[in-house]
Amino acid sequence: MKRFSLMPIVLILLLVLGTGSAFAVVGLPTANFSGNAQTTAATNTDPGSLTLVNAVISKVNYLDGTSTTINGASESIIGKTVTITGATRTGDYTFSNAVISISDGTFNYFTATLSDIIFVTDGLKWYLNPSLDINNPATLNLTNVVVNTDASHPSKYVNDLSTVMGTNNTLGMKMILQIVSGSLAGNSTSDIFTGLIDGTPPTVQAPSGARSMGFWKTHNDERNAFINTAVSLSSVFLSANQLNYYLSLQGKKSMLDKAKQQLAALLLNIASSLSPSTQLNAGELEILLLLNPAYGTSATVGDAKTEIGIAILSLTNLEHAKDLGDDINNRDEKTQ
Repeated sequence: MKRFSLMPIVLILLLVLGTGSAFAVVGLPTANFSGNAQTTAATNTDPGSLTLVNAVISKVNYLDGTSTTINGASESIIGKTVTITGATRTGDYTFSNAVISISDGTFNYFTATLSDIIFVTDGLKWYLNPSLDINNPATLNLTNVVVNTDASHPSKYVNDLSTVMGTNNTLGMKMILQIVSGSLAGNSTSDIFTGLIDGTPPTVQAPSGARSMGFWKTHNDERNAFINTAVSLSSVFLSANQLNYYLSLQGKKSMLDKAKQQLAALLLNIASSLSPSTQLNAGELEILLLLNPAYGTSATVGDAKTEIGIAILSLTNLEHAKDLGDDINNRDEKTQ
């Protein structure tokens, strides 16, 4: 009998589209779902709840390493509804055990008890069970799992689940939510950035600590906590007021102003949680080499910060400087 599980901080699924497309060996069947999550606030008469809205299975990955996003002769679960019922609020970011199901309204492909509903945040998104780990049973949060198929509802995904589970009825689930409105501690609506049932996604990467320029513009407490350190990291900004000025610019801006704005955000990222020794990814490195072709493949965020500053002070390659800062500041968004 094979066992499997799920994984505090998080991360993200590389979504590969296409019917039967090549996929990194997953080792377990997994199903992605997308849609919205909603919470309601606790009141004197209502404890508050967590539900899914318009959530559907959008992709399944099979034991043989293939995946699909459309139904066919051996798969009918794509587009079926994912629901969470009975999740009542027990705290600002915690909810009671609930039932999760995948159904077409009359036929249930999958039902399970969802336990340990605890959401954590990195300041950008909210995570349920971010530590989903195949080698750690403690991270499994789906129990009493029941799966079904029949001639009218074939599902290779469900069959793969049955094969892997054997007599074990424990699996795992994770969600990554991006709040669209409200607060998770009260009434809120969120986009499901990643929804995953069973197993762990390939090539999981923890967030680097990068936050967008928009984040730093709108989060005053966080910005003020790190702004003096950020100023000390660069010769472009001579004071906190100057960094604040360029970061908060609105409307039409010159390329110089745009480059300074992204540099300001990058400095705040480095001052707070993004290590300057973090290696650049391929896309970031490509832009850095346009600023200075002398760098090798091991160039870092610190190197990028230096070259962006040089470009700004010399008034050269400003668009590349802006693009490099923008790519790094949004690197976690672009890899999720």
